[in-house]
This record gives sequence, structure tokens and C-alpha cells, in this order.
Amino acid sequence: MKEEKFTWKNVVRDALSKLAGQGHLSEINRIVEQNPDARNKIANNPTWQATIRRVVRQYKIFEPLGDGVYRLLEEVPIKTEPQEFTEEPEIDHGIAQGMLVALGKIYGYETYAPPHDQTIRNFQGKPLKDLISVSDCTDIFKGPNLVKIREIDTLWFDEDDYGLFPVYAFEVEETTRVKSGLDRLLKIPKRFSTRFFVIGPSTKEKDLFKRYINQTPFRNFRDRFLFKLYEELEELYNSALVHNDRREQFGVTERGR
Repeated sequence: MKEEKFTWKNVVRDALSKLAGQGHLSEINRIVEQNPDARNKIANNPTWQATIRRVVRQYKIFEPLGDGVYRLLEEVPIKTEPQEFTEEPEIDHGIAQGMLVALGKIYGYETYAPPHDQTIRNFQGKPLKDLISVSDCTDIFKGPNLVKIREIDTLWFDEDDYGLFPVYAFEVEETTRVKSGLDRLLKIPKRFSTRFFVIGPSTKEKDLFKRYINQTPFRNFRDRFLFKLYEELEELYNSALVHNDRREQFGVTERGR
């Protein structure tokens, strides 16, 4: 039997299902409050109604219809295939983001890509907006650094009793943009113990990363930064696909999925 992590996303999805797929925020709150499975989450979060307001804005499966009404969208499973890089920078940037989003999903995280990239970047014939699960991270990173954080190439989120928080952050960078990527990653508030990755195509980017990581302001946080080559990402992605397929064929599900 599939064991699913009980998250606020699931709480709201269950409430909207009981409302025939569509309902006002006040109706969602009423259903949630009556849900015995949600009692612990409510007890651990005195501002749970504010959390629900954030949840319906963040997840792609909750479509706003205006005036506080939301509709539940179907989560369509998206099957990705083995993939290699092309050595064409613009194409490879989208491939790297697509691999990272797919990996996040395989590993049980909620995934995000910048609004602009959701439209212009494609992976295996699909825009990134079809692959991600978090469409808006505004409420997570309120503050002066929000504009830059929203442009980080890929974010993986987990969820606790208060909602989403970033676990891993990835920047895909060519030589001239390595420092810009590091700057954006460091804008994530220090209260989150997020792990930062820079992904690059060659040792040129790796050498630049090593140089910058020992300079101010990055050196104070260098234990949180990692650099990985495209070839390392490609190997992880393709091996994860094989493992995921064999796991599903065997009938074993991942915890939390």
C-alpha cells in the first residue's frame, strides 16, 4: 500500500475533493478544521489558516478563480526519458533544469523554476511549467531579496507544519555567470539550512567556483556550496531514472510519495 507524507498540500487537496473540486477559502478552512487527520497539524500551527492561504497560492494544482475561490487541478504524472547534453549552451541550460526538476520529483521534493524559465525553457518537448509543482515562492521568501531568489534556476522544497521550506537550490551557469549564480544562492535567508549547488559544463566553471568560494562573502558559507559538472548531473539523472523504473516495476514506493 502506498504510504504518503501528510502535508498541507494533501490537506487542502482532500478538502477541495470533498467540495467537488472547487471551493472558497472559508469552505476549505471549515473542511480542514473538521478533518480528524489534520488535528495534529492544526495543533502544531496556531496560524494554520494563514498557512492554508499560502498553500493555495503556492502549489500549481490549486487554480485561483478569483474572490477567494480555488479549483483543484489534476496532477498528471509526467514520464521523463534518458537524456544527454548537446554541447549547445542554450539547449543544455534547459536540459539541466529539466533534469534537476525531474530528480526532485523522483526524490520526493516539491520543485520550482523561475516564472520566465517555466515558459521559455523546455525539456523533452515539455515546458518547465508542466514539470514543476510549485508555481510561486513569494510567500516563502518575502523581503528585499525576493526578486533575485525567484530567479534561482531550480529549488527543491520540503514541507513542515508551517509550510514549504527550501532544502536544495541549484544554479546552472556558464563561465561569465558563475559569480552571479553564487550571489543569488546566498540571498536565500540564513534561517534555512539550504544546500547550494552550482552546475556547470566544464572545468572552467569549476575553477572559477573554487576561486570565488574562497572570497568574501562566500567563504563564510563555503561548507554549504558544491560544484557539479554537467556530466555528473547527467549520470545521476539517468541512473535515477533506471532505479525509479525498477522500483516501480518491483512494486515498492518511496516514503513520502
